[in-house]
Amino acid sequence: MTTATATTEFDAREALRLYFEKNGLANFDKTIKLLQERNFYKHVLAKLEQGIDLSDELPELRKLKIQSAKKIVKQLIVESEKAATLVWKSPIKIFTTSVRSSIDESSLLPSFDVLHTAKVSGGTVKIALKTWRRNLTVSVDGKEDACESVHGQLVLAGIRGVSMM
Repeated sequence: MTTATATTEFDAREALRLYFEKNGLANFDKTIKLLQERNFYKHVLAKLEQGIDLSDELPELRKLKIQSAKKIVKQLIVESEKAATLVWKSPIKIFTTSVRSSIDESSLLPSFDVLHTAKVSGGTVKIALKTWRRNLTVSVDGKEDACESVHGQLVLAGIRGVSMM
């Protein structure tokens, strides 16, 4: 007599694609918020350069000289732009990440081209994320063994409590 054997199929490539798609959408939203902050700071800087008193709207400015306020606002603009790019970096050490962004005349939102590359014993896995407006596409390229290894390392990192993006 034979007994049934429970089997499940697991597609590491699809699991990676879903994981990076979910996090990519969240990262895109974070990036948009950071770019909105940058635009706010640019607006504040323009008003300060025009000599407009913003102390009623921004009480913190009452304590600062105009030159100090401009310097701080310029620093906040740079920090917001840098943070908008860093959002896409992976905290998992196996990945190297490259981020490119561009904006065209027909869109209000920037487009991002992000490539996460992981080199493991089974080979190299490349996970590409591309945005256009609010659309996100994710592709996973690599051998199945390498994809399984990368997925396993992501799971272990999650168990250890590493913030995954």
